[in-house]
Amino acid sequence: MIVKSKGIVLSYMKYGDTSIIARIFTEESGYGAYIVNSIRSQKSKKSIGYFQPFTILDLVLYVKETRDLQRISEFKSFYPLHHIHQDLVKSSITLFLTEVFSKLLQSEQSPNPELYKFAEESIKQFDLLDKGVSNFHLQFLLKIGPFLGYAIDDIDNLFSSTDKLVPSTENHEIMDALLKESYGYDFKMAREVKGILLDTILEYYQHHAHISKPKSLEVLRSVLH
Repeated sequence: MIVKSKGIVLSYMKYGDTSIIARIFTEESGYGAYIVNSIRSQKSKKSIGYFQPFTILDLVLYVKETRDLQRISEFKSFYPLHHIHQDLVKSSITLFLTEVFSKLLQSEQSPNPELYKFAEESIKQFDLLDKGVSNFHLQFLLKIGPFLGYAIDDIDNLFSSTDKLVPSTENHEIMDALLKESYGYDFKMAREVKGILLDTILEYYQHHAHISKPKSLEVLRSVLH
């Protein structure tokens, strides 16, 4: 079956001599793995740069329900990103978020249009942000919860599920603001506080979604701090 869809690239790995397998969250088919043939060949007319993390593509897919690995027939840029891959802080946050997002999407094999719309709009806003950039990953992970069935609609829910962490009044207020404010919220906080808040969010998802600790976490910490 041929499916036309937008898709958000999360990662890719080399496959064979000239191809790749890309992990992509698509609007029409949900999360999946796709072969892109000959993209690493010297004769390829398309650049592998199309498959950088958080790139938003227009896709033509060959989808067969009995297969775990699908194929991409055609692709082109849907929305050019100008800053995410050039800025060190943004690119580090992107690598971290695409790793966590991939883990959270393991159960999203079927379409989730509302989640897709949220993710695409968030990426577009992130690319354009000029303030509050270092808070984006916290806000994204807080705001995405309801679309995945993990209702972080109240910060008390978040902290009550992580017994080891008892928030101070200040931390509670900061987290509540991060959840409710728009991207770009430029609240200055100490490095230790930001670390506590991120650990709390990750523990929440480790508890409810059973995800493992992100390998890119330490890289993110070293860049932001």
